[in-house]
Amino acid sequence: MSELLRFNGVDIGNGKTIVNQLNLCLHEGERLGLVGESGSGKTLSALSIAGLLPGNLRISSGQITIHLPDSSIHFPNASTAEIKKLRRQALGFVFQEPMSALNPVKSCGWQLAENIQLTRNLSNKSLKAEVLHWMKEVELPNPERIYHAFPHQLSGGQRQRLMIAMALCNHPKLLIADEPTTALDVRVRDVVLNLIEQLCKRYKTALLLISHDLKMVAKRCDNIAVLRSGLLCEYGPASDVVNQPKHAYTKALWACRPDPENRVIPLPSVKDIENNRSIDRRVYNQEEWLSLARQIQSTAPVLSAKNLRFSYGETEVLKGVSFNLHPGEALGILGESGCGKSTLSRIISGLEDIQEGELTITNDDGLEVDLSTKTRQWRAERIQMIFQDAMAALNPSHTIGRTLADVRRHFFPMENRSDCRRNIEETLENMGLSKDAIHRYPHAFSGGQRQRICIARALLAEPKILICDESVAALDVSVQAQILNLLTHIRDEKGMSFIFISHDPDTVRYFCHRVLDMEKGVFINS
Repeated sequence: MSELLRFNGVDIGNGKTIVNQLNLCLHEGERLGLVGESGSGKTLSALSIAGLLPGNLRISSGQITIHLPDSSIHFPNASTAEIKKLRRQALGFVFQEPMSALNPVKSCGWQLAENIQLTRNLSNKSLKAEVLHWMKEVELPNPERIYHAFPHQLSGGQRQRLMIAMALCNHPKLLIADEPTTALDVRVRDVVLNLIEQLCKRYKTALLLISHDLKMVAKRCDNIAVLRSGLLCEYGPASDVVNQPKHAYTKALWACRPDPENRVIPLPSVKDIENNRSIDRRVYNQEEWLSLARQIQSTAPVLSAKNLRFSYGETEVLKGVSFNLHPGEALGILGESGCGKSTLSRIISGLEDIQEGELTITNDDGLEVDLSTKTRQWRAERIQMIFQDAMAALNPSHTIGRTLADVRRHFFPMENRSDCRRNIEETLENMGLSKDAIHRYPHAFSGGQRQRICIARALLAEPKILICDESVAALDVSVQAQILNLLTHIRDEKGMSFIFISHDPDTVRYFCHRVLDMEKGVFINS
């Protein structure tokens, strides 16, 4: 195979170097995985290939070379004409969030047709036939309907397939897929990744697959490059990087992953592995975990749902859901997008009204209370929820201190100011955050830190039940491990009950004592 792409000692930055002395090589038809945590420089490295670096960043040293059939293009010295030619003929991009990459006011057919016309001058009839051909290539159902549909009328997986069609329709030499499946269900994720892999093989397209998931990349790629803070830690065949990692950071990325068959509590952190730090850990095999679960479930439930039904207009979302949640239990709910799991969480937390069925909570005096008779305030004192998007859940114009103080004032109005501050600072410290976090705004924190702030906000209400709705889905594996360790500590130390909702079976089965699978509004294994 001939060489297609080469990074030769590339530095990216502006005063401060973000990517440092990067050396990579990608051949025609090869699949290369670029792995690392948020901020490692993965996306910037990919954007530099297409001349798409943000305006304040540049390639400060080194060179990127891309070989085309009739010429070679060199960054940072490529001309505007060369960059346009490269983007049209040689590169295809699939981004993490297709909704933000698609034009919301243009039909799906129009957007795909526009891409095709960049390199070909087809008649209207031929152009539509080509658009429908590519919709079939990416296995979009009912191409005629989707041709006239708008992006918001497609599911997440369908939008991602449309992006793949747009990226591949002009037969690029290189497809860059930047976290293309992070927010998708496991089944849809595998379908999308299989599709990318098959199409790249069919059209002999090289693939640069960017992810923070080492396990997923190892299954799909020939070679893997591991980045950390802009530095290349490890680079080689996928089997070697996974089975015989040389760098401590690569070993840590693998060790941080939750394993439901062999539960290590707490999970090791990146720093633990890199510093060879020994911490007391308990390892539960499957039999020991089931025994612990049976012991917890032998107690009287703290929350009971019987035959819950819920509809949005004519669409029935929940079709008779029943379950019990016990004190100190972590109950997992697995299911694809649209199965009803988030609607169930909103009903339990009081964000949606109970339409039909019973939902009761057991008070401290042992009496069952019908939640439909209680106000949202009363329910929020006992049930709190952590959402997936921590940035959207925090007020960007309020400091963290004000956001957390509002919670204490709301639920404990008689608490004096000094006690309020002490409780906030103690909770932040328990989250692994410094006291001075109270003076900062949400944008000043990383994704993992913001998620810990949301957990702190929920805990400051001192609830009996905590609902986690996809609260670790989009986090790096090392940050995910920190959050899972924190939630495990809260569960075990405070005896708090959890409803843990996710589409990631490994994470759910690791953390939870019992798992219910939801499909089309019902539990199929209850």
